Amino acid sequence: MTIKIKLFLAVAIVAFLIGISTILSFEGANKIDVHRIPDKWKDVLQKKVNTNNNNNNNNNNNNNNNNNNNNNNNNNNNNQNNNNNNNNNNNNNNNNNNNNNNNKKNNNRGGNPYNKIDEIYYQNEELNIQRSEEVRGAMKYAWEKYKEFAWGQDELQPLTKNYKEWFGLGLTIVDSLDTLKIMNLDKEYKEGRDWVANELKQSKDTGMSISVFETIIRVLGSHVTMYGLTNDEMYLEKAIEIGDLLLYAFPDDHKRPFPASQIRLATHDKTYPGWTGGCVILAEVATLFLEFNELSRISGDPKYKEYSDRVVDALSKMKPNIPGLLPVFLNQDASGFCGSLISVGGLGDSYYEYLLKMWLYTNGEEVYKRLFIESADSIIQHMYKVSPKGDGYITTLDYGSATNKQEHLTCFAGGMFALAAAANITGDDEKSRKYMEVGEKVTKTCVKTYLTSPTGLAPESFHIDPNSGDIRWNGHGTLSWYILRPETVESLFILYRLTGDTQYQEWSWKIFEAIQDVCKKENGYTGLKNVDDRNALDNNQQSFFMAETLKYLYLSFQPSSVIPLDKYIFNTEAHPIPIPNK
Repeated sequence: MTIKIKLFLAVAIVAFLIGISTILSFEGANKIDVHRIPDKWKDVLQKKVNTNNNNNNNNNNNNNNNNNNNNNNNNNNNNQNNNNNNNNNNNNNNNNNNNNNNNKKNNNRGGNPYNKIDEIYYQNEELNIQRSEEVRGAMKYAWEKYKEFAWGQDELQPLTKNYKEWFGLGLTIVDSLDTLKIMNLDKEYKEGRDWVANELKQSKDTGMSISVFETIIRVLGSHVTMYGLTNDEMYLEKAIEIGDLLLYAFPDDHKRPFPASQIRLATHDKTYPGWTGGCVILAEVATLFLEFNELSRISGDPKYKEYSDRVVDALSKMKPNIPGLLPVFLNQDASGFCGSLISVGGLGDSYYEYLLKMWLYTNGEEVYKRLFIESADSIIQHMYKVSPKGDGYITTLDYGSATNKQEHLTCFAGGMFALAAAANITGDDEKSRKYMEVGEKVTKTCVKTYLTSPTGLAPESFHIDPNSGDIRWNGHGTLSWYILRPETVESLFILYRLTGDTQYQEWSWKIFEAIQDVCKKENGYTGLKNVDDRNALDNNQQSFFMAETLKYLYLSFQPSSVIPLDKYIFNTEAHPIPIPNK
């Protein structure tokens, strides 16, 4: 072989590898818009997945090795089809055990534990596009009906064609903006963005005391997310404005670290709920870490983070009877607990959720890791049960005893445990496998409550008989309503991204079909007062239906480049906050 031919072959191989590298980086080029791989490259990418392109001869591989100054790896294992050229380009180790020849179901691009869907997604691309477009259509329909009958108000009441007002902040508009942006509903997004810019007056006197917790996760969470997605300074200004108003919810003295439950934004008056005896609620006071830390990061003002740090510092020093499991009612000064109720559902849920997410957001801050592992291990030991029928669930504890009830709100924990497993927060592979097992089993039980319901929709809470394993939502203090909640489809989305198992997509689709069949009405979407009766409608199109439920359903049929899990953390209202330096 002449020198010219050898040189030509070497140049051709380098050009081929550059092309492949371009394709593999293509998916992350834009974190918002949908970027599908062009048809002309799909065959090339498939060859990359099942590569057999290095069987030519040692001379070609050695030329590529020389170009990359990796002379110690010249034989390149060609007889094993290991495609070590990619490792040489990156000057990796000399013992590449590339698994491309295994033809695994899913391609774990470079070992990313948060993305196992790429190969399977593009194998089913046509179906995924069709389904995501149908979910997109549902979002457009919900927005149009809200605009027609409740524009500028908090939530649409579709059966009576009017609205529900409990914030006075145009809650549906604010909550929906990132969903509209992610779905590329440009006209609708512009309508919402213009309203926020020109009409949203966050300090106006509405005469209402509003939930500090809900304002943080829905309003502040939306603003910081939208700034991260768009770099639009208007959102940063709105975030700082509402952040400053929310600081009035904190006591003037630093002896009490927790914010009040309610605030009037115009007058700064704050109140505590009478029904708790003046005690604060765990989920309410702890669900601010992400939003306040992100506001400090993007504004450059450390004060919001300082308030957040005071809360986590106080919580970390509290001593519950069961390590890691805090009762849901706390003294205002963090000196102890009010009662013994422990829940990973209502009143407690997002405390546990945010411990893991803050560890990811801060790139490994120790206090969040310690608190999460302690909590997660105690949840498994004391609250996680498997019924005689094999259904895994997380019960509440009251006076130390299991109630054998689980709330729909707790269904988020399936995704939480799966995400903890993928992140390997414990550094213990065996424990991570247990976390994943718990996450999968809890999620499957949540799905089962949909699939066994007459309407295909799940109740607010259910009871599992510890002897028979039967799941019921009538009696035992359970609640049979369905209010368009997102927690099950949230966990399905996360598990699909983390495993590549399309069964999670199929379950998501079954839930969406039930929503379309039962909840979609002439003038919007409504929940049910009883999942056993499709005619028992509740007349409320929740803002979180558009902020969370439809977003997670849409993302379940989108490629991994759309809000990748290694670059974003979802707050508890499904607003994706960028992980710094990712």
